[in-house]
Amino acid sequence: HRMPMLSLANAMNEDELAAFDTRVKKGLDTEKDLEYMAEPKLDGLAVELVYENGFFVNGSTRGDGITGEDITQNLKTILAIPLSLRKNGQKTPPLLEVRGEVFITKDGFKKLNRNQEKEELPPFANPRNAAAGSLRQLDSNITANRPLSIYCYEPGVIEGVEYKTHDEFLIHITKLGLPVNNLIKKVVGIKNIIEYHNNLELIRDQLGYEIDGTVFKVNNYSKREKAGFRSRSPRWAIAGKFKAQQTTSTIISITIQVG
Repeated sequence: HRMPMLSLANAMNEDELAAFDTRVKKGLDTEKDLEYMAEPKLDGLAVELVYENGFFVNGSTRGDGITGEDITQNLKTILAIPLSLRKNGQKTPPLLEVRGEVFITKDGFKKLNRNQEKEELPPFANPRNAAAGSLRQLDSNITANRPLSIYCYEPGVIEGVEYKTHDEFLIHITKLGLPVNNLIKKVVGIKNIIEYHNNLELIRDQLGYEIDGTVFKVNNYSKREKAGFRSRSPRWAIAGKFKAQQTTSTIISITIQVG
């Protein structure tokens, strides 16, 4: 990767989300409420798409953040990824790197496992494993038959176009034909961060895809630059994790054995 694909620090509860907001404001030397972009944290596989002069030239997994696996041919089979960007009067950057998450919808996952059963193959454990396994196939024809989707959410290296804010970037790539999650929203201050996080947790089971939390990023790019990075994660972003899902099991029977 020209620019490292870093992971995010986690916030396990509301207090840790509040502590993140306090840290960022302190780092930026401000007491004013900050503008963040809030988004669902998709449970899939992070990838990078590289476009040169409007054409998709290669794609890779996140890997260790510095070097990923080349999965260009498999990514080309995903219908949601345009092989050439729309013009629509938009300026097409000579180089556009976009990060996103490849995932399988809940309905797509059920259908995939039904096909596995028909072919007497073991079912996949969860949509994330199925998406990761599909992208790593040596035969792209197999990948083409898997119900893969993608949402783009972050820039890599971009030449020829400058963005002042993250929402400006997201609006532009949407016009270029790249898919962006419609639940991404601009929020201001910690009160609205917590409200977004809690509301998304309430509706997570109603969504057509798996999420395991929320992500909050400082919207203004110059403020991101000032906030800086740790060795493995940016200081200007956090992943808010949901509580572990619980359910009740019924014991059907117990078989006693002598060990």
